[in-house]
Amino acid sequence: MPNELITIPAAEWNKLKQRATKLALDKSNQQLVMQLMSKMSEASGLENVIDNMLRSIVDVIGGANLVLYYKIDADIFYADVYGVKKQLQQPDDERVISAFATGDASEYQHDFNDTQMLTPAFTHAYTWIYPLKVGSVVIGVFKIESLHIAMRDLYSQLPLFFNYAALVLKNEILGYTRLQHVNNLLQQEILIRKQTERNLVAAKNEAEAANRAKSVFLANMSHELRTPMNAVLGFSQLMQRDSDLSSTQRETLNIINNSGKHLLGLINDVLDMAKIEAGRVIIENGNFDLGALVRDTIDMMHERAEAKGLELLLDQSSSFPRFVNSDEAKFRQILLNLVGNAIKYTLKGRVIVRLTAENSPDTGQCILTCEVKDTGIGIAEQDLPFVFDTFVQVGRESDQQGSGLGLRITKQYAELMGGQVTVTSELDKGSSFILTLPVAKVGESEIINKSVFDGKRVLGLAAGQPVYRVLVVEDQLENRLLLKKLMEAVGFQVREAVNGQQGVEQFKRWKPDFIWMDRRMPIMDGITATQKIRALPDGGNVKIVAVTASIFAEQRQEFLNAGVNGIVGKPYRDAEIFDAMATYLGVRFIYDEPVNEKNAAEQLFTRQYSQCLKQLPEELLSELRQAVMCLDIEHSLAVIEQVKALDAPLADVLSERVNQFDFEGLAQWLGDTGIL
Repeated sequence: MPNELITIPAAEWNKLKQRATKLALDKSNQQLVMQLMSKMSEASGLENVIDNMLRSIVDVIGGANLVLYYKIDADIFYADVYGVKKQLQQPDDERVISAFATGDASEYQHDFNDTQMLTPAFTHAYTWIYPLKVGSVVIGVFKIESLHIAMRDLYSQLPLFFNYAALVLKNEILGYTRLQHVNNLLQQEILIRKQTERNLVAAKNEAEAANRAKSVFLANMSHELRTPMNAVLGFSQLMQRDSDLSSTQRETLNIINNSGKHLLGLINDVLDMAKIEAGRVIIENGNFDLGALVRDTIDMMHERAEAKGLELLLDQSSSFPRFVNSDEAKFRQILLNLVGNAIKYTLKGRVIVRLTAENSPDTGQCILTCEVKDTGIGIAEQDLPFVFDTFVQVGRESDQQGSGLGLRITKQYAELMGGQVTVTSELDKGSSFILTLPVAKVGESEIINKSVFDGKRVLGLAAGQPVYRVLVVEDQLENRLLLKKLMEAVGFQVREAVNGQQGVEQFKRWKPDFIWMDRRMPIMDGITATQKIRALPDGGNVKIVAVTASIFAEQRQEFLNAGVNGIVGKPYRDAEIFDAMATYLGVRFIYDEPVNEKNAAEQLFTRQYSQCLKQLPEELLSELRQAVMCLDIEHSLAVIEQVKALDAPLADVLSERVNQFDFEGLAQWLGDTGIL
């Protein structure tokens, strides 16, 4: 009957209701998945796709937090729904690590310690860990935290979505890596091309500037400087033959002569710069007295240092050899360049030259180390790479002096000789240039005698004196033999000791009249030995003079406090040795008198024209003086043209002197007139 009700058992009814509910839920879940897939298609680009994917899942499914871990090549990245993105060494969750390794999904009841959102609504919640796979390769892992328990039935529908998400992510990662690779290649290509262009332009500009500067410098300076320097050297050497000179004057002349030789050498070396660049410079090794070279260099630079109120100190190790085989001229120029540079750029304080050496077991040579340390203006860190460049001067323009060739020549010479020059510096605190150079040690007998004695040369002991006993206490064989030969050559009796202890024993047995005492020695040093000798009977009578390379005042005072009578610094000159013995022992010497060769004609010539100058008007003399003091050739010749109308022979002589660049001689003549 149509209107008759059909009775369905309650159990069956419940089954039908559950089935209908499940179908509705499955349809609803499928719709959610389709909605997710649709939302994911709305973005492009890796970062945009990831952001859209995370927001879509949270909007549709929910959850307190959603994290995507994904791989690009071997790197792992993290992105969450809150916008945090970062690269990881490895995932920060063991379950995620497991999902990457096995490709298996997992779910677990949520531990609220891991959540970023705590509300009562999530008391019963789950976290899903789901890998994104393309084939068998896991390219990422989703971690959906605090998912409501009501969404658990959605789990069965997720594989469809996650497979789709994996494909989308894979495509975006491929596109991203390809784009990055292309971008990197393009960036590298652009950088390389720009750097190459900059290098080429810089090299071209540098080469052109250097060539122009070198050409102008060589053309203008080399000839004009060479001619007057020959005159300076010639006259200073003539004056050295004058027997009426005092020892102080003779020493001053030696410094003038050595400085003149140095300057002339520099002029010649400017021309050698072209040879260096062309590879035409040769090394001319020979045997020479390194100690004398160092001392001459320090003496030459002392006056310049004192004029600036600077201390110029020499700290020479006892291991530093006296006689060596190397290129003497180039070594001298290297040392002069380094010391001169230090003085030039030091306004106050000191310049210290430290000399040490050590034997090289591999080559059998001796490695010299020469450090020139100053308290000057220093060099900025960014300028250090350019210090040794040709015609380059670093630092403030107001501090720049000279031609910019010195350090370049120094570096080139050092490398040609098998060594190197390095520099460390701190702006406004000072610089340290260190030269390391291999040389061969030689004996004194292999040295050609090139000594030029300052003042009178000692020939022997004057008659009517006792036979003096001299003890030499020195650990270095060459220094000990040098002192012994100097002493024996003039008639002293000499004995040796190789350390302070032997020196004390020799004093007890032999009772010398005079002791040369080194400072640094093995077993017992010179200070201790001096103290022990002074404490012995008759120890107060012997004259003890220290021979030391110590430079600091406190070290010298320590020696004086121990009881020495005086100190002679290393390296020393023969004259200093004999002067010390004359001073403290009272010994008298026989000297070789230099030949008196006064140039009477030159003196007469000077007096004659000085008188002629005095006859000129005072205004004309004053103008000539101004031109001479300014080294102004054109102005000087213009003034001399006015002189010509008054005294033609005098004007001719003055013109000749100006053309020879003899401003020093002109200044002397004008000085004789009382104008200067």
